Amino acid sequence: MARMLSKYFLIIALFVSQFCEAQNSTDAIYHPQDYKEQDQFKHFYKRREAVSKWQINQLKNGALLIRLHDSKLLIEALKKRGQNDLATQKEHEAFALNKNIVRAFTSQYKFSKVYFFYSHSSDTLLKGVRSGIFLDTNLNVDAGIKLEEKFYLIGEKDLIYSSSIGYVKEDTARFMRESGNASKEMAIVLKNKYGHQLKDPFPFCVEAKGSPSARVKEYFNYKGATIGVEIAKRNSGIKYLGYAAILNYNLKKYFEANSGYEVSDEDIKPFLY
Repeated sequence: MARMLSKYFLIIALFVSQFCEAQNSTDAIYHPQDYKEQDQFKHFYKRREAVSKWQINQLKNGALLIRLHDSKLLIEALKKRGQNDLATQKEHEAFALNKNIVRAFTSQYKFSKVYFFYSHSSDTLLKGVRSGIFLDTNLNVDAGIKLEEKFYLIGEKDLIYSSSIGYVKEDTARFMRESGNASKEMAIVLKNKYGHQLKDPFPFCVEAKGSPSARVKEYFNYKGATIGVEIAKRNSGIKYLGYAAILNYNLKKYFEANSGYEVSDEDIKPFLY
């Protein structure tokens, strides 16, 4: 059984890796015709190659922080409108998805250290707080979990965009907001600490597979009771085990091709963070 699962994950990994490369190459910011001169495009191409290779080497000894969404604002709004049953449903759905993500990355992601936090702690994290915001496997804040690693990337379930920004220097990065045309829903998208989507050739995405309308019922221990939750099949536990395994495989493969890479170009160093 284990051998069959390994073969299954490997086949999907190869497929998704090819998909991400194709998807990323359609990003308008990479098209030569968007630049006034061919030399300008070549300069950008050189920069993204260097930044991507640097990032994978930093991540290997750094950390991946998985950002979870608890739908807190939606749930509170539903309760205020007296829609308590719907609020409970949304609360259970958010818990089920987050639990599946945590289980998957805990068991399948081995490339670097991994931590979990809720999205409402994003600003706190960016201000330099390194403890008191991270979650245990039961999705509870554990004050004993401390981020020791200096370098980190953020991963979350999100749409992938044709980015509106290229590479920006760190002294202005926190003031930049990324926008653009949404493309596909991804099970996981990797971003830098300022929330900017990474760029190819870094393997920064894994597509959510399956019909958005297909549902499956899963069971969880929630607040001391067993609950059954209908969840999109693409967000199920077995699907996320595959997504995490694919990401781990792609990162490992890219690292092996670029291990030990160092940036010597002083013009590129301001973009390394």
